[in-house]
Amino acid sequence: MKIGVLGWDYSGIDPDGFRLVDHGRERGHETSFATLDEVEFRPGPGGGTQVLVKGEPAESFDALINRSRVFGEGSQERVERLGMLSNVPGLRLFDPLDAWLTSCSKFRTAQALTAAGLPTPPVRSVSSLTEVEAACAEWGEVILKPSHGFAGTDVERIADFGAEKDLAEELLRRTPTLLCQPFYPTSGGEFRITVAGDATPINILKLPRPGTWRCKTLEGASFERLDAPAELTGLAVRAARAVGLSLAGLDILPHAGGYVVLEVNEVPGFLGILGAEQHRQVLDGVYTWVEKHTATG
Repeated sequence: MKIGVLGWDYSGIDPDGFRLVDHGRERGHETSFATLDEVEFRPGPGGGTQVLVKGEPAESFDALINRSRVFGEGSQERVERLGMLSNVPGLRLFDPLDAWLTSCSKFRTAQALTAAGLPTPPVRSVSSLTEVEAACAEWGEVILKPSHGFAGTDVERIADFGAEKDLAEELLRRTPTLLCQPFYPTSGGEFRITVAGDATPINILKLPRPGTWRCKTLEGASFERLDAPAELTGLAVRAARAVGLSLAGLDILPHAGGYVVLEVNEVPGFLGILGAEQHRQVLDGVYTWVEKHTATG
């Protein structure tokens, strides 16, 4: 098969985009790397518009694996290019624009998970301090964050509205409408399950530093390998499918005798965090899924 990988960029910030290209070649595919910035439109041979990926007709690819950067500076053009690719006849895109828009929006993700009957925190939009105060009155401690944020930027816990009003005001200054949800205790840790096709090769438990609540390894949280029960991995796969993703990293919290899905990340990183064997299982899971669903149409 001829398979393209739509990567984040060429900086190396996401090495797994390049690794997917290498792994595809190992499996016998003709694979190449491009970014959404390298998608162009030209007059088609029969009229209308033809979509090119790094100078090649998009329809010449059997499939594209999408790990692209959509939001941020230049997002309108990237959304347009991903939408154009999603509508190329005969091209299988893993995953297309609608899945990307859903997974990139925490509001849309919550909506999709709820529609699928999956456990996720209640959410509300807040655009003023009055609305933040009302949420705190209803839920007690809350989490505020941008709907389209990533890497944990501007995610804050408001435990005491009166004492932390200035923090909420600063967050609203940077993002005029925030997502607000109740804070669920994280002292017992947070699960990260990576779904790759039908497989769940990376299962870890992230533990916040003593005296803190954030379960981010980049901010000092520790992690350990997890022998995840089938109930947990099955929930992760169903949540990924509800959002429309074939490769996803899910943050899931133990809660009230079960689980609650906090995040469904469309470009999961640190795919080699548990070593080479699990890393290869992720890449195999992606290609097994792509091969199966490209062959069946």
